[in-house]
Amino acid sequence: MVILRVVQRIFDTLFAGAMILAKVLVVGMVLLIFVNVFMRYVLRSGITWSEEIALVMSVWFIFIAMALGVRKNLHISIHLFRNPSLLFERILKLIQDITVLSVGWVMLVYGHRLVEFTSRSIMPATELPSSTLYIVLPFAAVLIIYEGVMDILGIETDTTSDEEEEIEHA
Repeated sequence: MVILRVVQRIFDTLFAGAMILAKVLVVGMVLLIFVNVFMRYVLRSGITWSEEIALVMSVWFIFIAMALGVRKNLHISIHLFRNPSLLFERILKLIQDITVLSVGWVMLVYGHRLVEFTSRSIMPATELPSSTLYIVLPFAAVLIIYEGVMDILGIETDTTSDEEEEIEHA
């Protein structure tokens, strides 16, 4: 049980950091694009690397948001049955959790391969390794797999209170 609490604290910290990073990425992306548009149309000169960095920020935000959405159970779902029996509801929940685990596993395996493959090339404007764009994929996959495993085990992971969520949304 002590190990479980330590693992939960580690992942709570990772998710909190991911939430902060996602917010920074969105704000940074908006500011960068705004400044570049202003410079391009008003000052007649743009930032040569802004599109690549905005793309990196966008991709990173998307995958981090995916992991956060799994944690908060925010993804689109379809409710086919009005009042399913408790057993049937548990079976559907297990299928959902196995699907989440499968997606996380595919993201981890192929994300690692993608990072490895793209590390051999560079992005033209910034000259950063192309793997910079995809390095977030295995990280998000680990967060998603963690959530899937904990959900199957029936261990609550999202411990933020409603009051904390209201503060986050403010």
